[in-house]
Amino acid sequence: MDLALSYLLSFLLLLLLLPYSTIAQTSKNQSLGSSLTAQKENSYWASPSGDFAFGFQQVGNGGYLLAIWFNILPEKTIVWSANGNDLVPSGSKVELTKDGQFLLNDPTGNEIWKAALVGTGVAYAAMLDSGNFGSKLVAHYSEGNYSNGRFQFTLQMGGNLVLETRALPLDSPNSDYWLSGTVGNGFEVVFNQSGSIYLTDINGSILQTITSSAGSTQDFYQRAVMEYDGVFIHYVYPKNSTNTNIAGRWPMAWSNLPLIPPNMCLLTEDMGSGACGFNSYCKLGNDQRPTCLCPDGYSFIDPNDIMKGCKQNFQPQSCDIANPETDQFDLINMPNVNWPLFDYAHFQGQTEDWCRKACLDDCFCAVVIFGAGQCWKKKIPLSNGRHYQDPTAEGNSLIKIRKYNSTLQCSGTGADSKKKDRSTLILIVLNNRVREGDLEFNAEVSAIGRTNHRNLVQLLGFCNEGQHRLLVYEFMSNGSLASFLFEGIHCQIARISDFGLAKLLKTDQTRTTTGIRGTKGYVAPEWFRSMPVTVKVDVYSFGILLLELICCRKNFDAKEQEDLMILADWAYDCFKDMKLELLVANDEEAIHDMKRVEKYVMIAIWCIQEDPSIRPTMKKVVQMMEGAVEVSVPPTPSSFISSI
Repeated sequence: MDLALSYLLSFLLLLLLLPYSTIAQTSKNQSLGSSLTAQKENSYWASPSGDFAFGFQQVGNGGYLLAIWFNILPEKTIVWSANGNDLVPSGSKVELTKDGQFLLNDPTGNEIWKAALVGTGVAYAAMLDSGNFGSKLVAHYSEGNYSNGRFQFTLQMGGNLVLETRALPLDSPNSDYWLSGTVGNGFEVVFNQSGSIYLTDINGSILQTITSSAGSTQDFYQRAVMEYDGVFIHYVYPKNSTNTNIAGRWPMAWSNLPLIPPNMCLLTEDMGSGACGFNSYCKLGNDQRPTCLCPDGYSFIDPNDIMKGCKQNFQPQSCDIANPETDQFDLINMPNVNWPLFDYAHFQGQTEDWCRKACLDDCFCAVVIFGAGQCWKKKIPLSNGRHYQDPTAEGNSLIKIRKYNSTLQCSGTGADSKKKDRSTLILIVLNNRVREGDLEFNAEVSAIGRTNHRNLVQLLGFCNEGQHRLLVYEFMSNGSLASFLFEGIHCQIARISDFGLAKLLKTDQTRTTTGIRGTKGYVAPEWFRSMPVTVKVDVYSFGILLLELICCRKNFDAKEQEDLMILADWAYDCFKDMKLELLVANDEEAIHDMKRVEKYVMIAIWCIQEDPSIRPTMKKVVQMMEGAVEVSVPPTPSSFISSI
């Protein structure tokens, strides 16, 4: 059977497929041709003791799980499942076929799961009261969702026993947050009948005891679980009510031994969100289990999946220099909460008032941490959030929220209203709140008007009278680029406009250090580092746009799974793991031309390098796209691109 699908570590049982040479057990054997069908009146195969059963369990009002469970307990606790990622409907069947295969098929005959058998000559199947570990234990996704989750317990090839996060949906290891420290020595993990879990070397000598129960398997049912929240727990359940401990009698329920790790909230990931999702924070409950919470002004992306992270309940602050909206925002104190990584600015020797003002004046600042005269700015998405039990552990967290509800009609220089006249023109009415200087506005529209390309919408004219400003474009009947990329199929994108000017340089300038301009998701990292700004900022923006075109999604999507939220990170992970087909899963045309997809993804990764000197010029980008210049393998972009 595929032990990689197992999410529990236990000395319990397995369904064993026995070859002809195996001596018959006292349990009832299931002969070739035996089967079980998923239905409400469930049948199952029991172990010799009757403690355990194998069959189908219905999950809520949904499909059925092929599983093994504690049959003698009223909770019917599940300890193993075959198809957690793919529940099956009523009428599905698991069968030991005449030719010795053990298969799970849906009612139409499609194969859902197949036991991985070693050798041939299977005679029958039997349930036993014993089991083994396998190579790893993968947590299920949530308490009621048995598909593969974010955490796993693994004995690595080098001998280290680790708890680690998994990058979804790539199914690859990400960051370890607990380890045995037995590199070169660890050989086998044992869960013995005395109720101890320990790691041995190749000679059987115990290197480290992981957990140790107060009783043996003779007196207690025992199981060890890689829980969905990342905690590894050894549970015990008394077989009778007379069993006692120091505090008296054991309750007739599952009780847990000390958790591993003792504080899950301290998990820290350089390329992930931490114990909880982005823009949330982790806090230990009374049972020492982690729970995920949203900061003030934020709410869960999915209330049914609180580990997915949080989103802002307000319109973000405008980045327009002429109207920064500082008077419309406030900073709320959140004691003992911190997001320790990825501060983009750090100041020393400052007061809290100075720190507050610095954040309110900065449209990218979402949280500021102040302590001992030091000030750290953080921006969305926030990661590795945690609540400290010790009130003196960290500084004071101040989170920015809008003072009152106000819905902004647009961002940047987008349109409030438009109309098509008989000459097929479109008028874009600029918001009054977007007030840049006349010289700057005239310079921008002059530059746009001089830009001509067959794939760019032509700016035909503009009006600038006091507070009234209009842009006159040719009308594009196919609509906006965003509507094609993010609202369905994109087929014939003829031209684009309103890409956003980050900065207009004078003819004799090659770089500048002016304030931040442009749309947040496309802004290059040098804006945040007080570095000179060159034309390479537009190369970065183009790289993000190219990824959006390839993947038909936005550069940051809070509704996606955690590891998919930030497009640049996800795209590089897929490239690194050679799983680019995930980026174009819904694009049949692209799937049949993966070489071109790989080429364009590589070009985009070159464009979004953190170091602007590494980014190619736009001339070279064009040459690479046209095939005149070979595209080499790009280096790893910095994790700084994870912030928008």
